[in-house]
Amino acid sequence: MNSDSNREGFRILRDSPALWSMELLWRWSFGLGVLALGLAGYAHLRPALMLSDGEALNFQNSEAFAESATNLIAPVLPLLAKTFAQLFSVAAVLWVAISALGRGVITRSIVGRFAKDYGATIAPDAPRWASFALLQCARVVMLLILVIGYLGGVYLGALMNSAGDNVVVAALVVLCSLTLAGLLWSYVNWVLSLAPIFVARDGMSPLDATVEAISFIRRQFPHLKAIALWNHSLRGVVAAILTLAGVCTASFRGFSPWGIVVLLALETLAYLVISDAFLLARLAAYCSVAVRECSVGVELASSASENSTR
Repeated sequence: MNSDSNREGFRILRDSPALWSMELLWRWSFGLGVLALGLAGYAHLRPALMLSDGEALNFQNSEAFAESATNLIAPVLPLLAKTFAQLFSVAAVLWVAISALGRGVITRSIVGRFAKDYGATIAPDAPRWASFALLQCARVVMLLILVIGYLGGVYLGALMNSAGDNVVVAALVVLCSLTLAGLLWSYVNWVLSLAPIFVARDGMSPLDATVEAISFIRRQFPHLKAIALWNHSLRGVVAAILTLAGVCTASFRGFSPWGIVVLLALETLAYLVISDAFLLARLAAYCSVAVRECSVGVELASSASENSTR
């Protein structure tokens, strides 16, 4: 079933190139918005981080470098915290708005397309922007899992290394805590990324769609995991090929430095475009499994009704 779903995912890309264009539009709109925010933040922080005439960072002496860097950053820590908080807040709002619109339209289109192909009965088509936006907002909030994991690891590491003589143990505690937080976040993010399918398929509220996504993962875990692994493997192959091409480009002496920069930029853009295509195909494959499950349920219900009538 997972191989059929993967084929169905790429069939959607072939038959509906407008969906791919829309996927690129919303993803790259967000990316360009974050890039603009980053440049604005850098322009705001740069004057505060400029070294004075008498200051210089000593890169040859690690202790002197750490001390100089600390002396440079310490006075502007409140400004750094405030600026990063503002940038993250604006980026979060931008993500919720753009992804709710883009992913909402795309998910509804794919689910509706598969419903027609499989003869499944789904909820009437409707925008449901609030549901999609709340689910995307929940994905942003769940990033706190990583923050809590890191801070918790730092706290536990400080307790275990109160004397300050065993930095390795403290680092391992932080690493383990962050790894566990990352695994938990990965699962929660997977659930929240699947929930919009059930908003589009069944017209569910965000909470009901989240609960249904958890049940969906339990029911179809082997198929969903196989889809994700197959898609991730293909993206890994593409990344390896383009990385090798980038290394060859950087080491080639036949181009000017600017020519090498342009080629590296084009190779990076090529990976981003191809990766977006694979991510859209993965979403379509998940939708295929969900809509097929719905159509099978309809067929079983109709069969049971016919048997009872007889």
